[in-house]
Amino acid sequence: MKKIFSELKGFVVFSPQLLAKYLQENNLPGTNILKYFVENEHGDEITKLGIAIPIIGVEEDYYAFQVSVNDEKILNDNEVEVESKGWIFQAANNEIKIVGIGYLKDITSINAENSITLSLENGWYSLKIRGGNKDGERLFELNMQKQDIHPAFSGDVTTEYYYG
Repeated sequence: MKKIFSELKGFVVFSPQLLAKYLQENNLPGTNILKYFVENEHGDEITKLGIAIPIIGVEEDYYAFQVSVNDEKILNDNEVEVESKGWIFQAANNEIKIVGIGYLKDITSINAENSITLSLENGWYSLKIRGGNKDGERLFELNMQKQDIHPAFSGDVTTEYYYG
C-alpha cells in the first residue's frame, strides 16, 4: 500500500478538476494555492463546497489512505484512534487525490510519487475521516456515504489528527 508524508503536518483530500475549475472561476492565479487556504475566505469556501478537505495536525510520518464506501469498514472500531464527521466531498472524473498539504505551495510539484490517487464514482458524498493503525501502519480511512444531492456541511476545520 502506497504511503505519503504529512508535509507541513497535514494532508489535503481534493478533486483536481473541481479545484482547477474553482481557481479559474474565482480568478485565483499562480501555483501557490496554499495561500488561498490560509489567507482568505477561499479555503473555507473550497472546503464547504466539498472540493478540498484539509487533514491538519498530523504527526510527521508516512501514512496510507484508503476509501471505504457506505457501510464498508477498513479500520475496525478498536483500531480507530481519531474520527471526524460532517465533511462533504464531490468526486469528478471518478477520482480523489491526496497530497501532503505543503505541496499546495507549488501545485506544479504534485506528481505520482508524492500523491495518492484513488478511484471514486462521481457524485456527492458525506465524508467521515477515520485515522488509526492497521497491521502496524498508519492509515486514514475516508468513509464516503453516497448522497443523491449536495449534503449539508458540518465538519470541524480545527480538528487535529494526532494519534499514536
